[in-house]
Amino acid sequence: MESELLIQRLQKESGFVLYRLPGTKTILGVIDSNPKQLNTIQDLQGVSDAFIFAPFLIGSEPILAFSSDERVEFELNDSISPALSHSSSVTNHPTDNYCKAFDLFHQETIDGHFQKIVLARSKTLSIKADTFQLFFDACRAYPDTMVYLLHTQASGTWIGATPEVLLEGNCIQMHSVALAGTMRCNGESPKLSDWSEKNKEEQQIVADYVRDCIRTVGELKDEWGPYSYKTAHLAHLKSDIYFRLDPDKMPELLSLLHPTPAVCGIPKRETLQCIIHHEEEDRSYYAGFLGWYNPKENSQLYVNLRCLHQYDDSHVKLYAGGGILPSSSLEGEWMETENKIQTLLHLPSMNLTVK
Repeated sequence: MESELLIQRLQKESGFVLYRLPGTKTILGVIDSNPKQLNTIQDLQGVSDAFIFAPFLIGSEPILAFSSDERVEFELNDSISPALSHSSSVTNHPTDNYCKAFDLFHQETIDGHFQKIVLARSKTLSIKADTFQLFFDACRAYPDTMVYLLHTQASGTWIGATPEVLLEGNCIQMHSVALAGTMRCNGESPKLSDWSEKNKEEQQIVADYVRDCIRTVGELKDEWGPYSYKTAHLAHLKSDIYFRLDPDKMPELLSLLHPTPAVCGIPKRETLQCIIHHEEEDRSYYAGFLGWYNPKENSQLYVNLRCLHQYDDSHVKLYAGGGILPSSSLEGEWMETENKIQTLLHLPSMNLTVK
């Protein structure tokens, strides 16, 4: 089936997902009008081959498992990458609610209660974008990220272009990533010496946590990094961690990892409770995880970053967050979230008015 005919059909479907893996031009997908709804990560023990969409706070919304036998595959055509715009919707001054939350979170790190905590926010837009065109634009503009378009009647429509691997591989050779620290760059990837001590410390916290989780249930094999990793207009510090894992241990490892310090904090339980009680709104599926789940063959799971949620015909929310350490500044953290939100706002198919 040609992609145009498929899109016409998907516009009438009540449940589907399309996605493009990094470094490929193949669009994959599943049509499932009634995806299975799971309550806990341990419920994945009964799932063997499905596309998973999990929320940040497990239990707040269901983990969706798209497992229909009706799968789709087609090639992204060779249209040139879209010219990214420089959005005029950058908000230079933090909102009062963000300032209040930042002060509280920051003080907790200064007092030594938290080693790191992530503060997230959203931006609400009035939008008249074609979601399919936005998905294809993101695929062409960000070839090194995992790009997806997902829709169900319960969740609404989600689109994202995430650079962060949570878990991938076939258990004999598994791979995870510690990705943290953010720097805006329009040219070459920065050198390690260009990174601030705050960014280096933030990335090390994530790497230590991922490594410790893997040691609990798996066998560490190798590690490479940290190094600068550039995607679009942003660069991050990244470490690649390789290990072996019994396929039956996959849900246990996911429970240990999620949410990682890249999107939550250290210590995990205390920072998670602080986020739940003091962030302005529910993160929903932002900072959750998504991707193909098949522990005995091959899994490709990513952290749900650089995403938007279209919750009605004319409005979307774009989400972003930043890690707070004692050395953080209010202005620096706010602009980091603005730069991350621009990932989708830069796309030419965004026709919007900021609310």
